[in-house]
Amino acid sequence: MYIHPQVQQFLDDMPDADSAPPIEEQRAAFSELWQALAQPAPDGVQRQEITIPGPAGDTPALLYTPDGIGDTAPISIFYHGGGCCTLRPVDFDATSRCLAADGRCIVVVPAFRQAPENPFPAPLDDSFAVYRHVREHAADYGGRADRIAVVGDSGGGYLAAAVCQDAKANGVEQPVLQLLIYPMLDMASKSPSRVHRDYFLNDQGLSGVIAMHAGDDLLNPRVSPLRSDDVSELARAVVICSDLDPLEDEARAYVLRLRDAGVEASWFVYEGLIHGFFSFGGIFDEGLDAVQHVAGILRAAWQRADRG
Repeated sequence: MYIHPQVQQFLDDMPDADSAPPIEEQRAAFSELWQALAQPAPDGVQRQEITIPGPAGDTPALLYTPDGIGDTAPISIFYHGGGCCTLRPVDFDATSRCLAADGRCIVVVPAFRQAPENPFPAPLDDSFAVYRHVREHAADYGGRADRIAVVGDSGGGYLAAAVCQDAKANGVEQPVLQLLIYPMLDMASKSPSRVHRDYFLNDQGLSGVIAMHAGDDLLNPRVSPLRSDDVSELARAVVICSDLDPLEDEARAYVLRLRDAGVEASWFVYEGLIHGFFSFGGIFDEGLDAVQHVAGILRAAWQRADRG
């Protein structure tokens, strides 16, 4: 398969890892990597630490507001990646600032509880509570309840998709868009891409975080949104992946299931790139492109909603 030269250099420079270190070491290493490889952060975006009521107490979050956005702005809730086990909102600071500035929206990035200390359903319960609260209190953040998108990458893509399904199950209005970036959608998958792709992320690494997050409850549709019996009447979806990513097959399968259920769904594949490329704009040119792509999709979503 084609590997982008910048990706090949990154893979060549990666140290060999025979086994996963303890979770605290993983967290420290991933946070250091994500911050080191992030794209430059734009000016003109204010960041505020907030808390949002959740099922187990307040959920901390970062609130990003671009200068001059006004007091009735669209809102994107960005569920960050890390398999519901690692990474933090601050590790996505540059990306969040770019989405706010170039997507012309307020961005909320919740610090949901994580496994193994707080396994499923804790991360999803927190994430749905954040969505519900932001809908009900959008004006408090300078936003509009009818202009909310959910965005997520990797484990955060799972949360964004599952939040839409939880919203449907609980009679809560859908967002205007679910934007899923190399999402984890079938924790029990043994698809060809999951089994055979081994570029930065592989099945062994995925299985480790899935075991911490979900244990043996892999077929539960709140764990694996692809396995839901009914995916109709969900928000319009845009799904982005790369062709070296072990999650490609399940992401594509979700798009097809949504389309079959009458949900508008679009699919974009970046060739020669690996899992995580969206966050690595500091070294991958197409990582920069992807963030602008996502920001453009958000701007278009607000325009579509304005047209009604």
